[in-house]
Amino acid sequence: MSESQDCQQALTLAVILQAVQCVKDVAHHGQAESARYRPLISGLLEEYQGSAAALYGPENLAPGLRRVVGQLENLREAETTRYAANILHLEQRLMKRPEVLGRITEGLAQARQKAEYFGDIQHINIIHHLGELYAQTISEMGPRLLVQGEQKHLENADNAALIRTLLLCAIRAASLWRQNGGGRLALILRRRRITRACRELLDALPEEALT
Repeated sequence: MSESQDCQQALTLAVILQAVQCVKDVAHHGQAESARYRPLISGLLEEYQGSAAALYGPENLAPGLRRVVGQLENLREAETTRYAANILHLEQRLMKRPEVLGRITEGLAQARQKAEYFGDIQHINIIHHLGELYAQTISEMGPRLLVQGEQKHLENADNAALIRTLLLCAIRAASLWRQNGGGRLALILRRRRITRACRELLDALPEEALT
């Protein structure tokens, strides 16, 4: 399956913002809806074949698509904007560190093996593996992305692992955003086109995917 550049950019931005919202939910409330982050982890572990729709499934990204529309039209959440900007910056830094990229590639291969063994990409062992992979690669590049929230939630080991896993998912999506022509100029010059693509994707979804 292939799609327009507008669609690819809309979907990859939706992944980033959906991951960011899940990070905020875990950090502030101690949990996030698994239905919202499961497809992000799936997309992290699977191979990109040129189609963000095939990798993630637009029906899984309705929350993220709505957030892209809100952010591009209103810039309503400064915290979301900060997270997204930092993620895009971290991805740029990562692309300049091939040795770190290599370690991430190896770590993701190990995660796929674990997923086959446990039969569930959301198994806590896999979440901790991916969280540790983020800590040993992205975090070590510096400066670290600071996550705000309730200290009791941030200090929980399972929550910390899930937050790091979600950030890794977001960085993967940022890489796909860049591969499809994304960048600061794109957010400025293509804002209306990306917003329109988000709305068209949302309009095409079945009603149950929008709840």
